[in-house]
Amino acid sequence: MKSDTAVEQLSRYKDYGESILQSLELLSQNPPPEEVWFPNSFQETVGRLRSYAQKTVELASSPVKIGIMGEFSSGKTLLIGSLIGYADALPVSETPTTGNVTAIHLVAQPNLQTTKVGKFTVEYLSHMGVNECLRFMLKETEQRAKASNVSVSQLDILQNLQPTDTVDTEGILRWCEEVWQETQSLELRSLLRELVLFIRTYTAYGSQICGRSYQIDYETARKGLKLVEPPMNILELEFKDLPKVQEDWENYTTPSSKDLNNSFSLIRRIDVTVQVSQEIWDLSSLQGANEFVLLDFPGLGAADSGVRDAFLSLRELAEVQTILLLLNGRYPGGGTAAKIRSMLEKDKGQDLKDRIIVGVGRFNQLPVTSSDERLINELLEELLLSEETVLEELKILQLIIASASNLTTEKKNIVLLSQIYGLKELAEISRLIQVGSPEFLPDLDVLNKPQELEWRQKWQQLSEMLPPTSILKKQLSDYVEDGGIGRLRSLLKEHVALHGMKQLVADTQRSAQIIRQEQDNLANILEEIPAYIPVVENPAFLELREAIENLVSTYREFQDDLDKQPILKNRYGVTVSDVVKDELTHKIFFDWSEWTLLLDSTKNGTISLTSTESFFGDEEVEDFLPTRSDDFYPAFVQSLEEMQIFAHEYTTEAVKDLFHKLAIEVEQDKNNIFEIVIPEMEQHIQQNFGKNQVRLFRNLMRAIDPVRKWQNLVIQHSGLGGNSNGKNRSIDAENLFPLARQDNKHIQGQIFDWSPDKKYPVPPRPFNHQIAVLRLRNEITASAGLHLTQYVSELTKEVKSTFYRALKEILDSLQQLLKSRNEPLLRYIASAEQRTAAPTPPWLETLSQIPRISFPEEGVRRQETGDRR
Repeated sequence: MKSDTAVEQLSRYKDYGESILQSLELLSQNPPPEEVWFPNSFQETVGRLRSYAQKTVELASSPVKIGIMGEFSSGKTLLIGSLIGYADALPVSETPTTGNVTAIHLVAQPNLQTTKVGKFTVEYLSHMGVNECLRFMLKETEQRAKASNVSVSQLDILQNLQPTDTVDTEGILRWCEEVWQETQSLELRSLLRELVLFIRTYTAYGSQICGRSYQIDYETARKGLKLVEPPMNILELEFKDLPKVQEDWENYTTPSSKDLNNSFSLIRRIDVTVQVSQEIWDLSSLQGANEFVLLDFPGLGAADSGVRDAFLSLRELAEVQTILLLLNGRYPGGGTAAKIRSMLEKDKGQDLKDRIIVGVGRFNQLPVTSSDERLINELLEELLLSEETVLEELKILQLIIASASNLTTEKKNIVLLSQIYGLKELAEISRLIQVGSPEFLPDLDVLNKPQELEWRQKWQQLSEMLPPTSILKKQLSDYVEDGGIGRLRSLLKEHVALHGMKQLVADTQRSAQIIRQEQDNLANILEEIPAYIPVVENPAFLELREAIENLVSTYREFQDDLDKQPILKNRYGVTVSDVVKDELTHKIFFDWSEWTLLLDSTKNGTISLTSTESFFGDEEVEDFLPTRSDDFYPAFVQSLEEMQIFAHEYTTEAVKDLFHKLAIEVEQDKNNIFEIVIPEMEQHIQQNFGKNQVRLFRNLMRAIDPVRKWQNLVIQHSGLGGNSNGKNRSIDAENLFPLARQDNKHIQGQIFDWSPDKKYPVPPRPFNHQIAVLRLRNEITASAGLHLTQYVSELTKEVKSTFYRALKEILDSLQQLLKSRNEPLLRYIASAEQRTAAPTPPWLETLSQIPRISFPEEGVRRQETGDRR
């Protein structure tokens, strides 16, 4: 992508985002009303619009960023010093597990002069940033805790400690202490130490410094951004010996080096502007790309690298267009760089190889052996060499090139580097410039050692023997010339021009496309808003809402009362089952003639069967007395049938009593609503709103007139009415009869003691038949009463189940009517003829303009179409 084309595209995206922000600013000056009727999704949509508009403007205005990553001691900071022409321009932590993201803003300065480093800006994490960092750290803590077999109970506690709006610092510290005592995992303990320090630092200083930025000078940065080494015996360390919070800051306006040191873990990023002479690094061709920023990231990928560092790095890398991965030439074949790339790709969800440049740092310290030296000497005696032959013979060189090739798409993006040699070559150009502090300059003498000079000569001879098309020839010759620094500068410029700008445009375009989506969402919301805009308030509308709110309360109380009744009660508070049992007892005791016959035939406790002599001389007839169990069965069946009818009738009366009570409670609301509703309302609602709103209206009518509208439905669906839908169950008298009867299994039923058919193997002792009759009556009554109570209980369940279904539907409808989206329906019901829309308010006019702001590509297409016409 041509730089000028990219700049034009970025300019259009910037204008697009700024137009959105300007409209939102106008809206903030005249905001929409904070009313319940206003759509809930509006604020979320506007919030996302503002957020992505700001991000789009920032991306379109931002410089191309190059992230420099690698493990510690690979020479990242020294490489940056070589690139900008001053070795120790940046302060660097001595701790191999902690560091900061440092953004170096490069600015060109004329003529050949010493690189100038401006003031440093230290930016601290905001409170939201602290929460996000803690979530990241706790997630990694959970992974390491699982790998270390920490108890399940501790893992459950950890999951509940994830920060939300607040941070449970005491809970996290308590958990860390308990797990510290439980584990001997080096990786887990290292992270626990880091987490404890982070929490304690935030507790001590967070309220004062979070979200703030400070400018500091070079000396303060040099002293304050270097930390002491962590303890080497962390497995032997007691929790009480972990770093404590130091004293308060000396000055919250201008931090000292001690203040920086104490609050190190809360630092988000360090920014510094560096002026580089065009003679050192000519950046003039990148002027169209705004400016040029190098981001120095802390070491990542190693087992003991800081998790907080990983969070900060991934956060910043989201907006990096080109990545320079630095391998450590002293330890070729290491997997740290590959781990870093995998981590980045997992986070970004894409293949990054085409965005990566690989530098092999400290190539002058490549661990060559005497065998390697012998092999290269033999190669130098050859007449012609191929790249394949060199790599085949020199395994150490093959290993380092192969490791680098796995990280990028093109071998030409691999540079062999000697950071210190690049500085030495720059120092020899002119004595007018300094390439480092006085403390650093003696380090340049190491390049004059015989072994260093000898190996540089061998690499030069080897490069001269390789064919002109060989990439390795170019890599070796660039290394010999100035440690590969000049080649790396050119490669970075080229990559920025060809790929960095392209990636920046793509990142900006993605952000702008989200704005376009949110514009569409806002347009959908705006289509609904006019129907929600309040009209000149109609008292009938307010009365209608109040009546519906009262109905909701009344029906909820009714539902609660129904829940508290295991068996339905009549209007006097007596349960249906008690009334049925009393009626059954009365029927059996007083309506059954069998008891009268038996008790009247009892003399001195004994029942005797006698014949009655006819006055008219007719044949004598023996009086009928029940002597067998089957003699009681017809009366038992008849009584159960009558009691089933009685239970239905009395349960129905109880249901009607409930409806009567409910009707009285809604009477006032019914009268109020009937004054508002017009007869043909339902038909108009069907035409203007739809079937769902018709259902809501019908349920409102049912709610205010329960006796007429749905009392009979409850009775029928409960199995109490004639149309019981199969729910009306009969009582099975045959199975419920408590006495033995003659059937297929029994030759005869039970024969009572007073029956002449009763046979005894031996003469029985005298027995009081009257007591036996009374016991028999009680037994039949108790058995029938138990089953009738169960039957009434089942009837009650059917009634309550039917009630619940109807109540739920009515309550749901009433609550739906009170929601903002159904306010137009309520207003229509309140007064269909008087609905008048208010004038369009200014805030709605402003909002309506936002969806009409053209997406940049749409504007370009319209312009091109106009040009063709």
